[in-house]
Amino acid sequence: MWTVDDGISVLRERGAKITAQRIAILQKLEGRKDHPSAETLYKELSSEYSTMSVATLYSTAQLLAEAGLIKILSIDDKRVYFDPATETHGHFLCRKCGKLFDIPVNEDEIFRSASTVRDNIAQIEHTEIFFYGLCSDCLKI
Repeated sequence: MWTVDDGISVLRERGAKITAQRIAILQKLEGRKDHPSAETLYKELSSEYSTMSVATLYSTAQLLAEAGLIKILSIDDKRVYFDPATETHGHFLCRKCGKLFDIPVNEDEIFRSASTVRDNIAQIEHTEIFFYGLCSDCLKI
């Protein structure tokens, strides 16, 4: 896991201005176990910082993702979630309520499977595994 100080270092290395809004974004993401949507995170931040902009949120998230501190999960070209956990894992998205859960996956098995077609793969740079369905709460309804 990373810290706010790690995030500040990353932003500085990329030439980004260190602002109160960017520090607030880091603080909201640090150590989080859930996957806040861009909309949710913006609402949380804009209530505290009237000068918070969606552009600042996305540009900061992009810098953090490029540095490997977070993952940006784009779903259905409509919803964007931020994932502070960057180790290899899958996700389950409930199609009814929109909850997003981590699913542990065996990284060795994934790469072993990919290696069966290694003649066609030069380099794996990114993996994204999604499962879609109904969560246990929505199945009861």
